[in-house]
Amino acid sequence: MEYIVNGRFYDEVDRAVKTFLREEDGRKITVIHHNDADGICSAVLQKVMLEELNVDYELICVEKVYPEIIDKIHRERDGIFIYTDLGGLASGIIAEKTGEDCYSFIIDHHPAKDIQKDNVTILDPELAGISGDVFISASTLNYIFAQRVTEKIRDYAYVALLGAVGDYHDRYGGVLGFDRYVLSESVSLNQVEIRIEGMKEKYYIKKFGEYADVFSKRLTTLGSVGYLKKGYADGLRACFDGFDEKMMKKVKKLEEMKQKKFREEIERLNNGMNETESIQWFSVDKRFDPMGVKTIGEFCQQIKDMSFINPLKYLIGFQDIPKAVPDLGLLECDCVKVSARAPSTLERMILNGKVPGYDFLIPKASELVGGYADATHKIAAATVIHKGREEDFVNAMEEVLKNEDFKAC
Repeated sequence: MEYIVNGRFYDEVDRAVKTFLREEDGRKITVIHHNDADGICSAVLQKVMLEELNVDYELICVEKVYPEIIDKIHRERDGIFIYTDLGGLASGIIAEKTGEDCYSFIIDHHPAKDIQKDNVTILDPELAGISGDVFISASTLNYIFAQRVTEKIRDYAYVALLGAVGDYHDRYGGVLGFDRYVLSESVSLNQVEIRIEGMKEKYYIKKFGEYADVFSKRLTTLGSVGYLKKGYADGLRACFDGFDEKMMKKVKKLEEMKQKKFREEIERLNNGMNETESIQWFSVDKRFDPMGVKTIGEFCQQIKDMSFINPLKYLIGFQDIPKAVPDLGLLECDCVKVSARAPSTLERMILNGKVPGYDFLIPKASELVGGYADATHKIAAATVIHKGREEDFVNAMEEVLKNEDFKAC
């Protein structure tokens, strides 16, 4: 039945799995994963699979992939590298840094650049015409991959569902597409119960006595707000054992810090923000420290429909990236995280094809200022640029928007 759903995609899964099993052959494996709920759940599923294979592995959690991070990872390690829930648009740089005796796998659900290199494999549903923004999360993709390696992964079908819900793939009333497959798996294995509240499905994780959306929100809080303190490691453990009292206190403290900083920033923005013809933008500089840079995306999501936001303009937020990467040490680069969200009115226009989406705008604008776009969707996206290029980036977006070639999109 799976192959009837999308034969081409499952052919790609099987090809990637066969390549992985052939290349693994006792080599050390480094898993590089994102720090939100979907990225943490993807790492959990990789961990289960690799421990079943009894191989030497390391988990590295990063907020973004860009040249300095990729270079440091590959310069200090060899063997096999698995990038998951990130890396799709960074495939060229990853390929460049993957040594001849090494192998890189990119298991991502964001738009990706396909490349042809013997020691790099990209498994991305977007390349098979499947929306990674709606129909398949990174954790679901990892579950489908790992299921072809070990049946043990079925014990953790609920983890794949947690990742999908954490990435808001239930926003249309319930998970869809391949995410629905892992929902079906977790229900049939008596791990999850579907309940209806209002017009929306809610997924009750029996093992923890918690709803998936509540649980996954805590994972993202640990991984994003608590990134510099390795909160993602706590999140990974919680996927196996749940949240104990100590961890709940940590989540509460992190949430309180986030909301305090968010309130302060909203007060600033109420006095106005920078605007161009089509874009409204602001920078928090270092004011969100010590929170991780994923929080700028969360903040944009929270404010995108507030009264001081223009409903017809693209919303862009900037946050300085700390030089310390917990699992890697200090980096020399001076960079800024860029997050993009669409107010609901503009979001509908993007989804209806009336105006360009961020999946087009952000990579194009990034190229114009020497940035490094990676995780991009139509209505939400992110990139990394060098500090001091913020206004250049906004102007580059305006330039792309005025490009006659795109006006028909």
